[in-house]
Amino acid sequence: MARLNKHLSKTQLNALKEKLQSDAERIRINFMVKKAEYETNSITGAKDEVDTANDSILLAADMRFSNREALYYKKVLKSLAKVDSEQYGMCDDCGGEISFSRLLARPTSEMCIICKEESEKEESQNFFDRRSKSLGREMSVSATPG
Repeated sequence: MARLNKHLSKTQLNALKEKLQSDAERIRINFMVKKAEYETNSITGAKDEVDTANDSILLAADMRFSNREALYYKKVLKSLAKVDSEQYGMCDDCGGEISFSRLLARPTSEMCIICKEESEKEESQNFFDRRSKSLGREMSVSATPG
């Protein structure tokens, strides 16, 4: 199989792979720590209403951050799979090369900067067909529930 990401040197590719693996490991460790914290907090004794409300607020915020981390973790795993299949660093949209500087700044990039800018421009101009960037679902912008 011909190497698709010829624009990246082996040193660059290894540096990016190490960054992705480091991010994946950091997220795995954070999830284990959070799991231990949840288990510890669920064992604690009786609380008054204010403590319970405060815990609920903190838990909701923590869940939002955890969901973001989970989505990023999936992107990291997808990028690592692309590294192994030698498709990493290639734009999913145009098939062109994603620059090393872009990948260094955002190692899970799937589009070159030109395609990404065009995509964001189209997205901002298309008010009625907006999609959640994280979940890929359409967002309702009408006054009536739909």
